[in-house]
Amino acid sequence: MSYNLTQEDMSEFMHSASAERDYIINLPHDIGSIVSEKKIVTEDILFFKSNVQTQKNVVMQSHQKMNGLYIGILLDGEVTYKDNLLDHSITLHKNEVKISYINEFDMTTTLGKTSCGIGLFIKNDFLEKNFKEILDLSNYDNKHFSSTTLKYSASNSVILAKELFQSPFKGGLHNLYIQSKILDIIYSEFKELSCYLKDTPSNHIKLTQEDIAALHKAKEIILNSKEFPDILTLSKKVALNEFKLKYGFKKLFHTTPGNMILHQKMLYAKKLLQNSELSINEISNFVGYKHQQSFTTAFVRYFKVRPKDVMKERRYYY
Repeated sequence: MSYNLTQEDMSEFMHSASAERDYIINLPHDIGSIVSEKKIVTEDILFFKSNVQTQKNVVMQSHQKMNGLYIGILLDGEVTYKDNLLDHSITLHKNEVKISYINEFDMTTTLGKTSCGIGLFIKNDFLEKNFKEILDLSNYDNKHFSSTTLKYSASNSVILAKELFQSPFKGGLHNLYIQSKILDIIYSEFKELSCYLKDTPSNHIKLTQEDIAALHKAKEIILNSKEFPDILTLSKKVALNEFKLKYGFKKLFHTTPGNMILHQKMLYAKKLLQNSELSINEISNFVGYKHQQSFTTAFVRYFKVRPKDVMKERRYYY
């Protein structure tokens, strides 16, 4: 059993560099609590420390607009993130890191009964000033697509993250201590990310004729099957590992499989809204969204118009 929780827009808490405050949720019936502390390191770097102590797993729905890079390191427990806009899930385990560039997300987060970790939100100005040779933000700052996961693996910054989580100091010394640890983590993670990106150039990866045929088959499935599979299912269908699938799509089709799937979902949903007799809820389920609100958010982000307004083009609408 789990406890379901819906949070309103978290953007102000996550993104604002004008106020430091804690975000505390005391769950009913003695289920437990969720505490997230926020610290402004600089105007471009925000630090979060989260601690979950509950009797049940907690499933939390939240919506955020951010525009920046988020580094999350889980120090204990297990957390599953599902981006409802991309219909893609990642489970983070103890001592693992997830680095994502986020424009906006409609997220379902499943929190283990006991979990804790840290998060760093880094704004675009800092990224452009310090890491433009590593990250081309134009590849990620895209109005159509909500987020891009850059790294998901065991973290080499766990010791630093634990020291940051358990700072022994107070006052000015505490501020100096956490700032130094945060900069060390950013340096460590970006150094590793830089090596990863340099180690996977086109001349290191060879696409065989069988690989190319599999990639074209994957594209055909996305464009014509109306199945809208997730990346794992698609890779199994064409017998190609996820890494080579993503790399091959970039090389051959100049997009990602996730973006192509989303594009087809949105086009087909719009066609159904205009021409079918299906309700919005039926259409959202048909194109793979569990929740109608997640579909509506993705549709508005993509077309800048509400599904209901498109539906009014029908002779009869629901």
